[in-house]
Amino acid sequence: MATLRENGGLHIDTVARIIRNTLLNEWLAFPAAAVITWLRQPNSVGYLRRALWYARRYNIRLTYLRLTWLGRVALYLGSAGLLLSANDFLNKWASNNWTASRPGEWAHWEREIVVVTGGSSGVGAQVVQGLLARNKRTRIVIIDFAPLRWTPPAGALGKNLHYYQADLSKPDAIRAVCERVRREVGHPTVLLNNAGLVRGFGLIEGSYADVEVTLKTNLTAPFLLIKELLPDMVRNNHGHIFNVCSTSALMPPPDIVDYSASKAGIQALHEGLCNELRSRYNAPRVRVTNGVFNFIRTPLVSGTSTQPQFVMPMLHVETVSEAIVDALYSGYGGVIYLPGVMRYVAMLRAAPEWFIHTFIAGTTSRLAIDFKGRQRIDETGGVQPVDKKP
Repeated sequence: MATLRENGGLHIDTVARIIRNTLLNEWLAFPAAAVITWLRQPNSVGYLRRALWYARRYNIRLTYLRLTWLGRVALYLGSAGLLLSANDFLNKWASNNWTASRPGEWAHWEREIVVVTGGSSGVGAQVVQGLLARNKRTRIVIIDFAPLRWTPPAGALGKNLHYYQADLSKPDAIRAVCERVRREVGHPTVLLNNAGLVRGFGLIEGSYADVEVTLKTNLTAPFLLIKELLPDMVRNNHGHIFNVCSTSALMPPPDIVDYSASKAGIQALHEGLCNELRSRYNAPRVRVTNGVFNFIRTPLVSGTSTQPQFVMPMLHVETVSEAIVDALYSGYGGVIYLPGVMRYVAMLRAAPEWFIHTFIAGTTSRLAIDFKGRQRIDETGGVQPVDKKP
């Protein structure tokens, strides 16, 4: 769920969290229903009247409290909370092939080798720093086309923190960098497919190169990186692949249709990979997580979204990175929606076409966000940071 950083903490996730922890908390509602049921018994009323002196004095009758109605409401709320908990339970275990992690499997992160694409800044950089904050001996490999824009801890770079510059829009560069990582660092056990770019052009305005580099970086690269790193995870039946998706896969806005299509592909990649791990490779402990995030305040976007911030707040980098680190440390896969309301927006994809085009697609055409991003395309079709001359 979104945190107190987003919209000053005033958003639908905050309200949902309060309701879930109070009214829809089965651990509170069911005991309340039991107490109310007891109070409706004749003997209990007599005991309560003797204990509460003002009940006799003012001739207060417990029937005035509508105990039958209150008890029924508490029972219904508790049942709803129990159904939500059961749904969370089934989602977790179904996503992880009904297979628990081995005792201590994810307790020693100094044994893991984590590959983070796009770790030079933004979400990727925050994830790297979050992992190092939890265990400074974690071995991390950053793959990015841009130089590091943050200062690593003293002595970490070249020891347990490694940086490789590579243009992930080029398959040969992906193959070469993965070979170097395996040879110089070891076989990665965690892959965070975080690198992405957005050109911010309509389908007519954008060039062939704009579309091609977007799809290659955002979709082809995750496929090829998984192809390179998954075999060793399967052999050891241990690993975690985290793919960064986007709400634009569910509600594609104008001017970033190619980006949205690449993220819709990530959604299919996540679901298909989960299926193959279970039915083809017999590797139930290789975890897969898909992060479906709303627009994040990174160099990819600028401006302020016109979406209602109470329902669809723009996310802070720290909120997203913390969710990713928590998911990796949990040792379990699944789907993360930020804000949480996106889970229900995803369900609306099955709504009638008139509803989608009128009420969902219509809201994405007035976002007032500049998607021009931070990359330039060079003469070879590769990408460069915006502060570097082509």
